[in-house]
Amino acid sequence: MPALPKQVRRRLAEEFRLAASKVAEAQDIDGKLYYFSVFFGETSRQLNVHWDPDLALLHLVAQAAGQQIRGRMPLPISAGFSPNGVPDEFLGAIDQVSDELAAAFEGSEIDMARFYAALARIAELVYVTTGNGAYLYKKGLLRL
Repeated sequence: MPALPKQVRRRLAEEFRLAASKVAEAQDIDGKLYYFSVFFGETSRQLNVHWDPDLALLHLVAQAAGQQIRGRMPLPISAGFSPNGVPDEFLGAIDQVSDELAAAFEGSEIDMARFYAALARIAELVYVTTGNGAYLYKKGLLRL
């Protein structure tokens, strides 16, 4: 993905930074997911300008994450889980991963290690919203 045209990378960097700040400002999961959708929405628009398989991967991961998290709400409320069905640390974790994804695009070239680490982190956040993920979280194997 380092071969992205400068205007595409710059646009993604600007939109992702704004999205990350709005995710951090949002007080509830609905607000956070609304702003998180920028990560796949803007990516989709930029794919119309320049095709890139890594951008397609980002689009699919972020879109699937939003759908999965929204589709699983609320999980049964239990110890260590907030009323919206995610672990108490989830809201802070989505703030952090949004910031990491934005930061990956902010340099003169995309930080691919940071990019892939953020995608993996998104997968962990989504997984904790599944039944088995919640179990692994409560067991201490999946950490946020």
